[in-house]
Amino acid sequence: MNPPRYTLRVSLKVLGKEPIKGLEAEPSITVGQITVTVKQRWPFLILMAGDFDSEAEAEAFLPQIKRGLWNIAIEHNIAFSPYFERRSITRPADRNLAQSFGLPEPAEPVPVHGLTEEEGYTIFRSGENIRYLAIGDAHLSVSTGWDSVSTTLAEGIRNARQGTKGQDMALATAIDLYLAHFYETSIRARFLTLMMCLEVLAPITERHAIAVQVLSEFERKVKVQVEALQGEERDALESLLREIDFKKETSIRRRVRSLVLAEAPLANDAGMGLAKKVVEAYDLRGSVVHTGAVNSRALYQANESALKAVKILLRARLGLAEQHD
Repeated sequence: MNPPRYTLRVSLKVLGKEPIKGLEAEPSITVGQITVTVKQRWPFLILMAGDFDSEAEAEAFLPQIKRGLWNIAIEHNIAFSPYFERRSITRPADRNLAQSFGLPEPAEPVPVHGLTEEEGYTIFRSGENIRYLAIGDAHLSVSTGWDSVSTTLAEGIRNARQGTKGQDMALATAIDLYLAHFYETSIRARFLTLMMCLEVLAPITERHAIAVQVLSEFERKVKVQVEALQGEERDALESLLREIDFKKETSIRRRVRSLVLAEAPLANDAGMGLAKKVVEAYDLRGSVVHTGAVNSRALYQANESALKAVKILLRARLGLAEQHD
């Protein structure tokens, strides 16, 4: 008897009724020895990867699938809800469950090996018939051809790099924010979400050494006073200490500018130009947050600059070559 093989199935709820055209035939791409088949069963985009020698091998391939999906989200604006939790499979004794769940019964009963929820991922023996239960909703309808998407998906799966644990956490958070901005209904909310994405990516750095030295000396004096106080006075100075500690870091404005200059793979003039626009967008962010009164055209332009920077920087973090229109 041949040893069992395993399949990894990832199902994500997408924004749009048919975000990718040409999936009726359930096309596939090959990555090394693994075949990845792509299906679209609205509102879900489904990727089936196999065959694997073990469940552990299938599980280990999931990060590559995620990076492929991130790449098509960045390049083709295909938004999805990033729910990557493993679903358990219920394996009932009675495998002919069509009638129990109100499903149309085939002429000849087909055994069902398990039941689970649609969204998320599952790993099961190749050839098993697993039924997926879901309730979906939908909005808008913008499509990208499979030929274009398949190249991007394969590039992400094959070539996207895995960074350190800290970098991966920041990247995953930034990707979540990027995906979330598609679901916001107002340009203000989309803009603020993109700016948060840039803040997450911007590394925390300290101010110039002389500035840190002066702040540290002031901090020591405040700490001496704190030890002699109680109640509200002590709370006030402890709050000041937290502010002093925060002030040792470079401002978010400068961090975001440095991020673009250091990581955007652009020629010098183009990089400087984008950094300038991103800083202007960050300044506008303050007006949106604190007053809400901003020029609509300026907000639109700032949103476009933020979106461009986010897409370039996310691909750079993934180690993927910049795409040009």
